[in-house]
Amino acid sequence: MPLRFLLACCCALLIGAGTDARAQAWPQPRGGLYLKLSHSRSVASEQWDFNGVVKPYAEGMTGNAFFDRSFYLYGEYGLTDNLTFVALLPFKRLRVHDGAFEFETEGLGSVMLGLRVGLKRLFNVRSDRSALALNVTATLPAGYTRNLSPALGPGQADLQAVVSYGLSLYPAPVYAQAGFGFRLRSAIYGLSRAEACPPDAVPRTCVDDARPEYADEWLFSGEVGLTLGRWALLQALGFGVWSNLPPETGFDPLNPLPTRTRYVKAGAGLTVYPRRRVGLSVQYFGTLYGRNTIRSTDWFFGLEYRLP
Repeated sequence: MPLRFLLACCCALLIGAGTDARAQAWPQPRGGLYLKLSHSRSVASEQWDFNGVVKPYAEGMTGNAFFDRSFYLYGEYGLTDNLTFVALLPFKRLRVHDGAFEFETEGLGSVMLGLRVGLKRLFNVRSDRSALALNVTATLPAGYTRNLSPALGPGQADLQAVVSYGLSLYPAPVYAQAGFGFRLRSAIYGLSRAEACPPDAVPRTCVDDARPEYADEWLFSGEVGLTLGRWALLQALGFGVWSNLPPETGFDPLNPLPTRTRYVKAGAGLTVYPRRRVGLSVQYFGTLYGRNTIRSTDWFFGLEYRLP
């Protein structure tokens, strides 16, 4: 087994968000390796309720009440020119409060493993400037406790498939791509655990082992990138999640994991390349619209490395 593949697998089990957005439609070349370590800094003082009305994150609260200070390790490895292995591992650090209680949780969240399959040959797409791929991934809880607040994830396994199309506008230093897909929210909870709530547990910080029925979701994304020579990349980014069932009840601010949610986020990114294979990135996202979701601002700071 190639050494680079072993390295990719090991590092991918330690990598996270802020992925190489340009690659969603483009498979890695055979033996190609991409790694990125990211740190998120997200805050929210407001939420959209299930009717789409903006209100304080928690009743009677002013100022930020949701904080995410997580780390993500993300990796890609080209198994062939047409097939890429992808993986992501988040180390989550969450803090929430509602005026009465404040709690913090940290630990491994839900691991993502998947494949990106190039579709150009299948659909006889001959243009060298375009790319078409199917991204199939599974999200698997890493054994965390799902019934404590705030939980590190919903506790069940998900499967998603996204088709992405990309287009290079060469000789202009511009590319664009869009993705559309579907996430199947399963009822498989065996990869997370539930703990018995002690009699003296603070109210709402520990609940009985409920297994909510999460609604399936439509996924969409789009971006435009502009390269500035060999030294920098500017991006306009957007993505959204749309539950196939309308939100009907709100989420608990101490455990913001709504079973039905809809939101759209947009932002921008800048990556600079001090060395040919090394990049330093920053991305910003704001929540433009939502129903049954937090109204957060999200920053991601990343260090990336690629071969060849």
